[in-house]
Amino acid sequence: MPVEIRPLCKSDASDCAHVFFDAVMIGAKEHYSKEQLAAWAGPAPAPERWSAKLCDMAGFVAVKDNIVIGFMTIDTKGYIEFAFTSPNHTRQGIGTTIYNQLLSWAEQRDITTLSADISLAAKPFFLHHGWQVECEQAPVVRGISLTNFLMTKTLAT
Repeated sequence: MPVEIRPLCKSDASDCAHVFFDAVMIGAKEHYSKEQLAAWAGPAPAPERWSAKLCDMAGFVAVKDNIVIGFMTIDTKGYIEFAFTSPNHTRQGIGTTIYNQLLSWAEQRDITTLSADISLAAKPFFLHHGWQVECEQAPVVRGISLTNFLMTKTLAT
């Protein structure tokens, strides 16, 4: 069955929680310590928290066999809060397909600059798509320091 890209819905919260958790705990394990992964992901997927997180966000999901396998969100200023793909579906073009839909959404709204706080695991993806590193950061999550990067991309006007 082909992958469908569609707008993010409130009902996707549970699936997004699981994609996020697996992407962090499995997909980012080569880039962060076990302690850092546990701090970032939390103790378990928390669908109830994700309903609140996603309710005011625009975004897109990739769906295969009626299951969300990736998602990205964006706000009206061009900030990408979440960009995650299930570790079982990486390197299949799913992230790029969602990203291209997000770019179209931003361009239709005359957003000229995209920004995001990008993990070590996701940095190569964003560099490949023409993003620039503005600075390295060390946010503290649940008392644990993580490394990420403020990255930006200027869109054609």
